Amino acid sequence: MSGGRKKKPEAHVNHERWLVSYADFITLLFAFFVVMFAVSQVDSKRLGRFTEAFSKAVGEDIMPERGSGLLPDETVKPPENGIGDQALPPELELVRMKLLALADTLKGLQVIQRRNELVLRLSDNIFFESGDDKLKPPAIAMIHTLGPELSSRSLDVRVEGHTDDRPIINTARFRSNWELSTARATSVLARLAQEGIAPPSLSAAGYGEFRPIAPNTTEDGRKQNRRVDLILAIAVPPEQP
Repeated sequence: MSGGRKKKPEAHVNHERWLVSYADFITLLFAFFVVMFAVSQVDSKRLGRFTEAFSKAVGEDIMPERGSGLLPDETVKPPENGIGDQALPPELELVRMKLLALADTLKGLQVIQRRNELVLRLSDNIFFESGDDKLKPPAIAMIHTLGPELSSRSLDVRVEGHTDDRPIINTARFRSNWELSTARATSVLARLAQEGIAPPSLSAAGYGEFRPIAPNTTEDGRKQNRRVDLILAIAVPPEQP
């Protein structure tokens, strides 16, 4: 009998243990998709009742319509067609009705509602010669007609000058459309002040070709972009020192 120890037989190696892990993985994956499917099945009626109650509580629509967002700046701007969805302040509504009644006298003037402001749009061919900021007689007559209506009300009037995108030529006075549009706005502002509108309620700005309302690819579009806008808003009382 040999004195050495008996060698233990080697344990059987299971080469198919990976199948168990694979089966566990497949089971977990299946469970994950089942849970995701269940979560996606939301009761639309309950969701609708919840969103309606929440919107009333916070005063904001948490499920806005397509094309609009939660922030004011994200809302789609309405077209400038004269009437907007938002009602004008009573004072501006009176101005709008009065100016529409004077349509025969104020030919060439567009009256446009833009949110809670009123835009009086003046075409540049009525007001100025090409490349010039001197008011033409018809423009002076129109401002004279507007003066009493605007000066008798508590309004802020912002004058905005605009041009098309063609470079300015034949003038040594203005180096760019920006300068021309600013000078034109200032000329209108000065005339409004002469008609009795309080200077503290007046302001002017020139935007050149950078705020078009129509494509500059056609003559009609360029004509629309050459304009002066009077923006009327309810006057804000100045802060007390």
